[in-house]
Amino acid sequence: MIKRILKVTIKGTIGILLFLGLMYGGFHLWEYSTGDKYIAYLKENSETIPLSESFSFKSLEKDISENRLILVGEIHGFEEPQKFDYDLFSHLHANYNVRQYFAELDYVQSLLINLYMESGDETLLKDALKKWAVIQGRNNKDYFDKYRKFHQYYQQLSEHNKFKFIGVDKLQDVQLTLNFLNTLNKSTEVKIKETVELSAILNQIDLLDSIFSNSPDTLFTLTHIRNNFTNYAENTNREKVLFDNFHSLYKQMNSSKEKAYGYFGLYHVFQYQVNGKQPLASLIRMSDLGLENNILSMNFLMLDSYMVRKSNELPEFMRDKGPYTKMPISSDEMLFIYIYGIKDFKRMTPEYHKSLVKMNAENSPYANSNRMNKIIQLLPVTEKFEFEEKGKPYVQYTVFVRNSDWAEPEI
Repeated sequence: MIKRILKVTIKGTIGILLFLGLMYGGFHLWEYSTGDKYIAYLKENSETIPLSESFSFKSLEKDISENRLILVGEIHGFEEPQKFDYDLFSHLHANYNVRQYFAELDYVQSLLINLYMESGDETLLKDALKKWAVIQGRNNKDYFDKYRKFHQYYQQLSEHNKFKFIGVDKLQDVQLTLNFLNTLNKSTEVKIKETVELSAILNQIDLLDSIFSNSPDTLFTLTHIRNNFTNYAENTNREKVLFDNFHSLYKQMNSSKEKAYGYFGLYHVFQYQVNGKQPLASLIRMSDLGLENNILSMNFLMLDSYMVRKSNELPEFMRDKGPYTKMPISSDEMLFIYIYGIKDFKRMTPEYHKSLVKMNAENSPYANSNRMNKIIQLLPVTEKFEFEEKGKPYVQYTVFVRNSDWAEPEI
């Protein structure tokens, strides 16, 4: 009886494994066999170059001209997105007079970055990024090097052509913001600290309001900081705060309808609903800022690449020795994350190359397809995006990267 049960169990297990193998193979065969028209489209509508080179951005010219807000969504912790960010923004600044860089920094963090652009004092840079929301970039050579390159570029510009970083994130570094308020109030010995209650901070801001009653710009800054302390205390949803901050600062600083740029995490630049929620770009699109048909979004896709992660954030068996782990990441791993259609990109882009792909060109086969909008994940170990509005242009361009190195930490 036991032998019979064992035989049935073994046969059943083998049958299940064979069935799963056939399903797995059949899926990939189907994806491969239906990919020709997508690959033809990708080749026709992309610029592909070695990782060591920079894009010409010629394919972007028409779309840049027709849009007022250009948004890039990186996947944090990789080297290549940092290079792309600098290359694209400097191109936009030099050719389209884009001087506003909206960033995933809180307001005072961005003020310090701007001071760093002027002075080159790296203490300011490190203070600004010490409690940055992008944890992978807090103590990181590639992220720091990007800002160093921005500083070098900034120093070459005439005064009337300087650019500015504008932080729209939820309050991240409370003490840094309190230090800023304390520098404004030089008439009193009373200095506020992170340990005081919200009411004491708001009272201090009220006092500063009276001191700067004849300075509209400072009053605007104080109102902005007051709102962000309130949101911090009430733990307001981060995406709502990002949008409210962007809305307020964009209206204040962009009255002449100049083009602007934003560099954020991947999720924030999708222009339609994801996982039942509205990302930042979608909220901007639906707002009263007049940008409904004037947003250009780009996302990153990584294949056979490496991401930096803090070792103590990972299970022990996944950790490298030391405080940071060089973690392999690829968008074609069925177990963790597999984007349906990713093999088309892989067949079109050689190893150690990157492609800038226009996703919504005329007669795009992606317009009415779930290809590149369907994610398969057998083990839910990472966040999975569900794109719920089929056929909508979540992004207009994809930056597909093969074999990116990690963003190297400074140890």
